[in-house]
Amino acid sequence: MYCKAQDTALIHYLINRISAQQVKSDDFFLSGIFPSYISKHESFNTKKKDNNIFFNGLIAYTLNDIKPKLDQESLQITDAALNKSKPLFSKFKNIKGRNTYNFWRTDSVYDYPYSGMLKMFTKDISLPDDMDDTVLSLLALDVADSTAEAVHALMQQFVNCDSNKVRSVIEDYNQLGAYSTWFGKKFPVVFDVSVLCNVLSFVQLHNLSWTKADSACLTVIVKTIEQNYHLGKAVYASPYYPKASLILYHVARLMSIKPIPQLESLKIKILSDAAKELALATNAMEKVILSSTILKLGYEPPPIAISINEIARQIEQNDFCFFVGNISSYFKDFSKAFATANEIGFFYHYCPAYNDALLLEYLVLRNE
Repeated sequence: MYCKAQDTALIHYLINRISAQQVKSDDFFLSGIFPSYISKHESFNTKKKDNNIFFNGLIAYTLNDIKPKLDQESLQITDAALNKSKPLFSKFKNIKGRNTYNFWRTDSVYDYPYSGMLKMFTKDISLPDDMDDTVLSLLALDVADSTAEAVHALMQQFVNCDSNKVRSVIEDYNQLGAYSTWFGKKFPVVFDVSVLCNVLSFVQLHNLSWTKADSACLTVIVKTIEQNYHLGKAVYASPYYPKASLILYHVARLMSIKPIPQLESLKIKILSDAAKELALATNAMEKVILSSTILKLGYEPPPIAISINEIARQIEQNDFCFFVGNISSYFKDFSKAFATANEIGFFYHYCPAYNDALLLEYLVLRNE
């Protein structure tokens, strides 16, 4: 059992803790950013700092989602943090003014952390804007529906097609006209089922009319669950969120917005898979993510015991990685399979404040 009063105190603590981590002034980190770090191993390390907009977008998504359930004091702190984030996004916006966004800065020359690795494979080491950062940024900025519609129309140009075909290790995906992760005509088409969930979440939250590409994205998601690719081939189904727990979380988050019949018919399987993964999980962060997944599906998992004194060690400095920069996802065929199997070109991204936000989300959900 858990104590509601203790949870309330912990919720207040986490909201203040997230706010306190937002940068005011720093020699490296941008003002308003939530500090994040990169490791070459799946182990939390603060040695390699990174300025990216991705985690600000994720934190904004999570905070906006739980805002209706917060008390007035918590709401004021949350709104202040969200508003402090908004000016940052312009530094990551498409350099030509298009309403798409990059993981890293576009307003200045930036030697991003993967450049050395990419030089081994290509002369052009620039990474295009991506769908994930774009939809998260637009949601964080609370753009008008008309802006969302215009970006959605642009997205239709960046799908799997004859002139630029996806070469997934999962052959079921290769004929589906879903979105590439990347806004790059000369960049390989890469499918990531978790990214596709985020894109469809954007479509659902803005009540946009579904396109052929949106329906293809849903087919990718459905096939992933039906064929258990999230369990046996997670790193190929979702190269940037390469764990079953993360895929299930993204699917459940999409489903929590409003019902999608094709996913509702798989709800019991998704729930069962999440429960099985939770029973096997030993990492505190993974337990939090899977428990939130189950809660988003409308069911109650076993409670997780959490102590304020353990948050820094168990949550903020946790080795569980939510997002992986997976260079091998750009490769073709055999080289992709070989590199992925050996985790060549994997960069693990960590953000203590986002881990706090995930724990906060879990606590709010279990107290609904």
